[in-house]
Amino acid sequence: MNKTVVFTSAGEVELQDKEMPKPAAGEVLIETEVSLVSTGTELTFLSGECPENSKWSGYIHYPMTSGYSNVGIVKETGEGVSKEWIGKRVASFSKHAQYVIAKEAELRVIRYDITPEEATFFAIAEVGLNGIRRTKIEIGNRVVVYGAGVIGQLLVRYLLAGGCTEIIVVNRTEKRLEYLPKSLAVIPVSSLRKNVADVVREVTQGEMADIVFETTGNADLIPEEFKVLHQQGKMCMLSSPRKATKFDFHDFCNAGSFDIIGAHISSQTEQPSFDNPWTCVRNSETFFRMLATGQMEVASLISHRVPYTEAPQVYKNLLKDRTQSMGVVFEWR
Repeated sequence: MNKTVVFTSAGEVELQDKEMPKPAAGEVLIETEVSLVSTGTELTFLSGECPENSKWSGYIHYPMTSGYSNVGIVKETGEGVSKEWIGKRVASFSKHAQYVIAKEAELRVIRYDITPEEATFFAIAEVGLNGIRRTKIEIGNRVVVYGAGVIGQLLVRYLLAGGCTEIIVVNRTEKRLEYLPKSLAVIPVSSLRKNVADVVREVTQGEMADIVFETTGNADLIPEEFKVLHQQGKMCMLSSPRKATKFDFHDFCNAGSFDIIGAHISSQTEQPSFDNPWTCVRNSETFFRMLATGQMEVASLISHRVPYTEAPQVYKNLLKDRTQSMGVVFEWR
């Protein structure tokens, strides 16, 4: 049988026995080593809290399996897929389960000497790197990152590698700010203790930020985030707010001549070109390579390593309070 994490209803999680899957044409069977919990998207699925007739309401249905950051070993291949895949470690957008099926074309091969736990951050790393590319970050940019969860943490690491000189990271609770890399370029700010706009004004000598990255998903906060930008600054949306945002296009777009940039992971190009080689697979390859060369570090972001048997309790704890968690990894072997 195949142990699988299932959201049976809003707020309820079970570990269920499912039939062992078989790969069809173009697919592979993967034995999971580790999978990473998304404390944003998955908790939205589990809570079921979203506006009626929104895109979120179309995603959520019960019972449902969840998860999208899986690392494991290929055990079997379907018709038309080379047997050379067998035994290779791969990352895929697969669920939390002992055995999963993935399409060959969507596999991310892990070629480097990195741990499965590090590699399982690949999906969220793609989100952050896609945001970097969509905003066209340059050396010397002054950036404000709202949210110090896993996406915010990885984004900060990319911004450091890309030469941003002032990276102001805003979070309500200070616990998550403690996970930030120690660098003079990284300025942590608890919004419960300080006025963010005042901090940005001081750090930038009154010139304000070039770019804001939104990773919190807090619809009520988003209008405030425009206040830290200078004229013609950029706002990059990396989160998916669960409710409508009250948005004044005069104040938050036209008056400041701001660029508002969506950077959903689906906006990565599917086919490479010389002008844009950055497919999802290439972005993951970049992440793995940066881990191997020491340009990226994520091991310190793992706050919890737990056996998959504890998954139901882990989700219940996260629903109560996710602020004390960062990278939560399920171990399957």
